[in-house]
Amino acid sequence: MNYDAHVHLVGEGWVHENFFLGVARVYAAAMGKSSGELPDPNLLLAGIKGSLFDTSGDKLVKDMDEAGIDRSNIFTIDYGLLTGEPDVSIEEQNKLIAEAVKRFPDRLSGFFTIDPRRPEALELFCRAVEDWGMRGLKLHPSSGWFPYDEIAYPLYEQCTKYKLPMIIHTGGQPAPMKSRFGRPVYVDDVAADFPDLKIIMAHCGYRWWEEALLVCSYKPNCHVDISGWQLEFVEKTHNFYRMLRRLIDDVGPWRVIFGSDGPYLNGMCSLKDWVGAFRNPDAAPQGITFTKEEIDAVMGRSIARIMK
Repeated sequence: MNYDAHVHLVGEGWVHENFFLGVARVYAAAMGKSSGELPDPNLLLAGIKGSLFDTSGDKLVKDMDEAGIDRSNIFTIDYGLLTGEPDVSIEEQNKLIAEAVKRFPDRLSGFFTIDPRRPEALELFCRAVEDWGMRGLKLHPSSGWFPYDEIAYPLYEQCTKYKLPMIIHTGGQPAPMKSRFGRPVYVDDVAADFPDLKIIMAHCGYRWWEEALLVCSYKPNCHVDISGWQLEFVEKTHNFYRMLRRLIDDVGPWRVIFGSDGPYLNGMCSLKDWVGAFRNPDAAPQGITFTKEEIDAVMGRSIARIMK
């Protein structure tokens, strides 16, 4: 089984233009690393957005078929309180996620997404689970709140009652998002206060991956997904595999989870190549190897166990 635990559906009017401009600035900086000459991010916007949009799941399932992925967890993002509200409300976006799951029930599982500072957050979460069939909770603190802020605690409590997992962003983010809210250590309070809540720290904290590993080492209800690490794999392949080996050695393969962060990273590394990086780790440095059992756990058995 290959199971992608971290995928976004994106549509026109789902995210404010400010966020896409921030993404374009990151792309421009990467393109200009060697020369110091950065292209105009505004000129990159149209191409970036056009490659991302898919509200039905049709494009995603086609990409999954080509990459050999059996199932994916899908969700939207809620940055509106920081970036300015998008044209499509967060309630409607979550409904469209649920509709995509209904179109492909054997391939997709939906996670509910909301900023916990919204007054209707808990009510909508309950409706999403009980009426729309959502299978988990996805939160994104870098829109301006700390994971340990008690404003989010009703969502954690309800998620625990439902016995559903939670994916929470950790690591940096493009402007206007605030990276400091994504420090993995700030998830530690949540893991301590809700020891029965299955927490997946998305992106393994990126550059704070050792901090994410520290939290996991002391909080066994914490897991990491390694979505978004495609650039490290492409540019610093040996470092990527050393990091992966360290994670598995320290917390075991059952708490390390494959994810893509698609479609945002698919242009940098195709979904098929990203699956191949794990299934066929031929580029790993000499002396670094992975057993079939370890790879099977990372690539699907670990998240399948969490999702029951």
